[in-house]
Amino acid sequence: MNEILPGFWQVNEPDNFVNYYLWEWDDGVTLIDTGMPGDAPKIMDAILKLGYAIHNVKRIYITHMDVDHAGSAAKLQQATHAPVACHTVEKEFLEHPLRRKPAPIWVRPVAALIFRLPKFRIQPLTPNELLVDGQATPEGFTVIHTPGHTPGHISLLHKKKRLLITGDALTNFKGKMGPPVALYTPDMPNAQRSIWKLAKKYGDDYDVIAFGHGPAILQNGGKRVTAYASQVFSTEI
Repeated sequence: MNEILPGFWQVNEPDNFVNYYLWEWDDGVTLIDTGMPGDAPKIMDAILKLGYAIHNVKRIYITHMDVDHAGSAAKLQQATHAPVACHTVEKEFLEHPLRRKPAPIWVRPVAALIFRLPKFRIQPLTPNELLVDGQATPEGFTVIHTPGHTPGHISLLHKKKRLLITGDALTNFKGKMGPPVALYTPDMPNAQRSIWKLAKKYGDDYDVIAFGHGPAILQNGGKRVTAYASQVFSTEI
């Protein structure tokens, strides 16, 4: 567990391969993403280590419905009784996880078998709160709809803390910024537009970036995303 900003904690798998986050605020603690199936005990242990009771979890945000981001959402919802929030378009995938499919058609039969294995099986759940682009949350976040990786993918911006939580809209594998993984991004042109949006519309609003995959960027994050978007994507996007 690593404190990226005061009150903002990264809980991760080894080598930052999968990251999920705890946000401390006046009303308690909020969870952003839930890791793999089986990660619920680790996340609850992190909550307890911060000095909170499990019932102090006030909300669970799901950036998108992938096995490594929503894998423990249902169990944590049951344990904490906290509302689960996602974009309104992502609701379908939380309720029907097997509808989330890889981009190449030839991979889909294999993926369907893998995601029926206990280690990768996501328990369906109905989200309690549905979010839209630009919505302000009680924790002080602005919801940014960043589709492409999934139709209802969101990133979360906290302007006061100058923090952007990207989910998988951007990745930082081995410290190299990049787009979401192509294998599981059925609409890469829209994913590129989302990166352009994070750069051109919001690039002046954040310095720190917390990724779903890879280490956080602690300074000049907005400038780095803007430079990356300008280098990789044309103004036609």
